[in-house]
Amino acid sequence: MDAFAATRLAAGVGFLVVAAASDLRSRRVRDPLWISLGTAGLMILAAQIAFKGLAWPAWLLLVSAAIMFYAIFFGEPLFGEDGFHARGIRIVLFLAAGALFLISVGSIRGGAGFEVLPQLASMPLLVLVYQGFHRLRLLHGGADAKGLIALTLLLPAYPDALPFPVLQADARVDALLRVVFPFSLVIWVDAAILSLAVPVALLIYNAARGDLALPQALLGYRAPLNPFPAHAWLMEKITARGEHVLVLFPRRGTDPSGDISRLRAAGVDRAWVTPQTPFMVPLLLGFLLAFFAGNLLVAVLGLAR
Repeated sequence: MDAFAATRLAAGVGFLVVAAASDLRSRRVRDPLWISLGTAGLMILAAQIAFKGLAWPAWLLLVSAAIMFYAIFFGEPLFGEDGFHARGIRIVLFLAAGALFLISVGSIRGGAGFEVLPQLASMPLLVLVYQGFHRLRLLHGGADAKGLIALTLLLPAYPDALPFPVLQADARVDALLRVVFPFSLVIWVDAAILSLAVPVALLIYNAARGDLALPQALLGYRAPLNPFPAHAWLMEKITARGEHVLVLFPRRGTDPSGDISRLRAAGVDRAWVTPQTPFMVPLLLGFLLAFFAGNLLVAVLGLAR
């Protein structure tokens, strides 16, 4: 494992341990942690470009990614709940980031110093991709998206961590995966696979309690309404027509007090709830798995050698 890989591993584990602890405690991870992690990633990349003699387009990709990254945390967004806002400085910065990206990608060629640049080109793109995942609810929390974006800057290319990872694809497939399947995406996939343990655990828990009603037994558990459990979303409600319904995927961030009052008025003392799973825990484990085991999806698809 080279020095840059070891530094990235230490930084990632350190920040993600703090994030996991915060997520377990309050189901929140504050922005300064992700800003610090992303900044650390940019600084490590700058050192790598300088000391390893990477080609000049790498600097343009770094600046492009930095603009996209810091725009998440600073300034007013272009799109709000009331529509589009033409913010001149922000538009100019985004255009500059796009221009730097296009210039750098157009300048990539074969030869010394260019080998890792196709992987670095994923940085600005993944900033947009993970925000899109959040809007599509593939990532449920803003911290999940911000964390993966920060990890993208920390690990913009596959680390040189030999003899790890254990699971490696065939050389030709591996070369392609390094470009089309960036390392932060490996972290997310590994974390998502680990997260599949949650519905299994819920099913076992509900079966032991005699609450084996499907499919809700895979998504939550029955809990008293008074007191309502912390870090959970209500899965049952009384509609305006007086119907008692089950909501398998309740809307996040809503105040359940009104629904709780209506359920209790209808004589319901216990209801199905779905836990607010602290994704930072599987993300930390996924980070370690990606480093030492590799891409679990490669193993599932039988591509590992």
